[in-house]
Amino acid sequence: MEHDGTADRVSVPHRLLFVAGKEFADHLSSRRFILVLLLFLILCSVSLFEGIEVYSARLAAYSGATGGWVSPVKPSILDVFRSLSSQIRNYGPLLAIAIGFDLVTRERWSGSLKTLLTRPVFRDEIITGKAIGGFAALALAMSIAVLIALALLLLSAIVPSPDELGAILVFWLVSLVYLFTFFSAALLASSVVAESGSALVWSLVAIFVFSSVVPMAGGILTDATAGTPPAAVNTSDPHFTEEVWLQYREELRSFEEHRNRIAMTVNLLSPQRNYQELSIAITSPWISMWVIPDPFALRTEVPLPDLPGLIALVWQPIVTMLAFPAVFFGAAYARFLRIDLR
Repeated sequence: MEHDGTADRVSVPHRLLFVAGKEFADHLSSRRFILVLLLFLILCSVSLFEGIEVYSARLAAYSGATGGWVSPVKPSILDVFRSLSSQIRNYGPLLAIAIGFDLVTRERWSGSLKTLLTRPVFRDEIITGKAIGGFAALALAMSIAVLIALALLLLSAIVPSPDELGAILVFWLVSLVYLFTFFSAALLASSVVAESGSALVWSLVAIFVFSSVVPMAGGILTDATAGTPPAAVNTSDPHFTEEVWLQYREELRSFEEHRNRIAMTVNLLSPQRNYQELSIAITSPWISMWVIPDPFALRTEVPLPDLPGLIALVWQPIVTMLAFPAVFFGAAYARFLRIDLR
């Protein structure tokens, strides 16, 4: 037994909170975490400044104040958060990996893991507490980024509406799940390999695979399985008729729908693509509704669904995004229970 009888006298929530609180405090006192967090927040702040400038310019154009081109869609405050989402998508995984890549390997080599297991605490509570502590650190980072965004908006005399605040809250939650995906991957690497350096390398490899290899392979697979598009119709052909044109339109539409279904299915394997699709649906629903326009039809004004309706339309990336951290943490959990600490 790796614990004594006093473990039975301490409730599970108290033991979990003990480990999670210790991990969270370690993150806050870590120079590495603070440095990476500062760099992350600086990048987010720069992106927010640019997003507010673009929003102000589009709003002025929409209202006719500049006398220039008028946007057909009224700009939203959420456009600023769409700009923020690009920084989170590109640099957020580095913050998550910085938190999780040595959570197990560091304590294995220092011997503190053996010491911790002599206390009234179980292995499953240790790995779960580490995950909760890391999740809390990521939640703190995302909360600071969103608060900076709200502060900059208020300083620019831009006040979000209650509906926009609700969308911002959903954006915060989706971003947090996205970051936790890579934290879980780093925690898995730290549980599998014996050295922190190797865990860091494998964590970075995971970022590269999901951000570059999967989309590239998905494009190749889509082109290989979608087949060839229908031959273009020569309108100058003397035998050209309206029936031929309508048949060509239908064949091309069917081909594009088939190809897009394959591409969307393959893209579900990329957390970055899932996060991008969800963040666009939250911050710029008019873009999300116009991903695959009909090139043969005139675009008409269609009322956009509310936020719950949009979320229902993009349920596939939501399910996949939740599945990734569950799989990674589940694998890390199972591996940690079997680690030989001798």
